[in-house]
Amino acid sequence: MKTIFTAVGGTKHGMEAILHIHLQDLSDNFAWRVRPMVIVCPGGAYAYTSDREADPVAMQFLAMGYNAAVLRYSCAPARYPDALIQLGRAHLYLRRHAEEFRIDPDAIYTVGFSAGGHLVCNYCERWSEDFVRQQLEYDIAHSMAKEDKHVDVEELRPNGMMLGYPVITSGEYAHTGSIENLIGTAADYESEDRYRQMLDDISLEKHVNKDVPPAFIWGTAEDGSVHPMNSVLLVEALMRENIPVEYHLFRKGGHGLSLGDERTISAMPESALNDGGNINFQAAKEYVPSTSAWVSMAATWIRGLH
Repeated sequence: MKTIFTAVGGTKHGMEAILHIHLQDLSDNFAWRVRPMVIVCPGGAYAYTSDREADPVAMQFLAMGYNAAVLRYSCAPARYPDALIQLGRAHLYLRRHAEEFRIDPDAIYTVGFSAGGHLVCNYCERWSEDFVRQQLEYDIAHSMAKEDKHVDVEELRPNGMMLGYPVITSGEYAHTGSIENLIGTAADYESEDRYRQMLDDISLEKHVNKDVPPAFIWGTAEDGSVHPMNSVLLVEALMRENIPVEYHLFRKGGHGLSLGDERTISAMPESALNDGGNINFQAAKEYVPSTSAWVSMAATWIRGLH
């Protein structure tokens, strides 16, 4: 296996996102010459990126034969849309290096957990909007990168999204800590109307469109941090727009299960998770074996897209 670390954009707060790319070894013993790529976006309420939802997940997809990458995107005090642009930069970088890295350019999928699921879904709704391409072209033009400064919007296309217990809405079922870390509070805006507009912009069930790729979504009915209605609202919106979606709601299990087995049980004390009320996650202290099935289900879903 080969691992590459590359910067994929900073913020005005001086934070830089890093993409950790893990590539399968190329061998004549394998008929599989180009492989799908899975980009992993950990959760963490837009306050940090969880280690439990990063490399362990990437390694699981590597074990199934995919290439995998982990995006350590910028969190608070960085604000929207910094992380969104960084995920676009990750797609652009991987697609432009697809031949070198033996990546199938038509099979770049993104998996996100909790707030990382919000990031992934948001990108999958907005990747074709002009502001994403224009910001990336600006960033490349003002960097030392020796690459084509023109961005073709098709270079940014996500081929599918996998969401685990995602943050979706800013409405009744919002995870307020994630929303505040992403856009701030009303006090940060020049008017209440502007703040309300921002809340609407990041309530993702309201912005599903024809450019959204197929989706695989899973969560648990017992999630006490991010209400499962977040996923339900998104599934309903996807179905209204005839976007292919597969949804699994497991009966047992709390928030932050990651792989759903003993490898990713949380060791963080409750006081650290609450962080003064800003995060307020009750991350998994135990595992529920039935939920670990989501990994093989997701792999089957990917194969069904081809």
